[in-house]
Amino acid sequence: MRVINTAGIPAIESLKTDERTLLGLFKEFREHAELSAFLPEACRLSLRWVRLSPEQPLRPRDLPTRGMLVVTEGRGEVMGESPRKIQAGDVVLVPPGGLRGLVGGAPDGLSAISIHFEGEDARWDTPCLCAAPAPGGQVEGPSGGAALDRLLEENEVHAREFAGSPLMQLLRSERARGDEVKRRMLGALQIWSDAFQKVLCARVVFESHPAASAIAERHLADEVGHNRRLARMRGPSRSPSWDRGIAAASSWFIERMGSASTEERTVLVHFVIERCADILLSAAQAVFPDVDYFAIHAQLDADHFRLGYELLKSFPGLDIAPLRGALTEGWQMMNMICQRINDIAEGSDAALDLPAACDLAGDSARELSIAPAAE
Repeated sequence: MRVINTAGIPAIESLKTDERTLLGLFKEFREHAELSAFLPEACRLSLRWVRLSPEQPLRPRDLPTRGMLVVTEGRGEVMGESPRKIQAGDVVLVPPGGLRGLVGGAPDGLSAISIHFEGEDARWDTPCLCAAPAPGGQVEGPSGGAALDRLLEENEVHAREFAGSPLMQLLRSERARGDEVKRRMLGALQIWSDAFQKVLCARVVFESHPAASAIAERHLADEVGHNRRLARMRGPSRSPSWDRGIAAASSWFIERMGSASTEERTVLVHFVIERCADILLSAAQAVFPDVDYFAIHAQLDADHFRLGYELLKSFPGLDIAPLRGALTEGWQMMNMICQRINDIAEGSDAALDLPAACDLAGDSARELSIAPAAE
């Protein structure tokens, strides 16, 4: 494993030899002899953005091909036969199986781009270089948490399928920029946002495991009032709505908070709902660039997903079979919700308006005597 700092890569000052106007700082990797030799001539690239908090580790997969880490911000350490400190501007050349771990450094952690060079026969869903976090500040050996890692991989398969769903296709299309489509989409999202507050409240009520209860309360504190933020964004004249599909699927999640085990609740909330929201609301930022509601969730949802993983990792002797069932069922219900949001946004099946007295966007937390977090 080699670490090369971009300071050693020749800079490109202009696009033409007769122009000396500086373009900014541009560096071509192939102008560096060692980088050029490491880069394949032609291949598919698998790209991931990696963000680690201080002392937060990631354990890599054993990949059969080469890869690179391009450190964009912060500092940390790569673990291998020769551990190395890395910082912004470093490029880590990773041979097959050469990366044993990656740890965020103080004070701000680490951000990097993980690049995996896929061979012609590689699957498109090959795991990235750093795929599974390990709690407690130590990089684990290959045998630790293998079953949970497989569950995490299955979750990513569901997530990739959702990324190709009709709603996500709509968000990436020009149709989503139309005022009427945006108005209907926000109205449909409001129905789910109101219901999600009740899902989180139900989890707090039914959770008894001390660590899980603490996470549930923290999660609720982070999310309280976000449905009201969305309602204000839609404007005072927007009446609340109801939809049979979203209501049915939302009720399923609320019921499961009471009947599921702690582990199953964790999978449903952190693996399914938060992972789905991370994909959906991150894409929605491009459609609603001036709305802070989506930007706030883009960061929170990723953090909440990690909390759930670390909680499950702390449970010894996990029975993965029921968790796989909860994962599959949860994604089916979220896909139902998102399909209904898509239908409403497209105008193919409008939601039913309720009288103004049925204000589902009201203060759910206040009704349950939970103090709302500052917004």
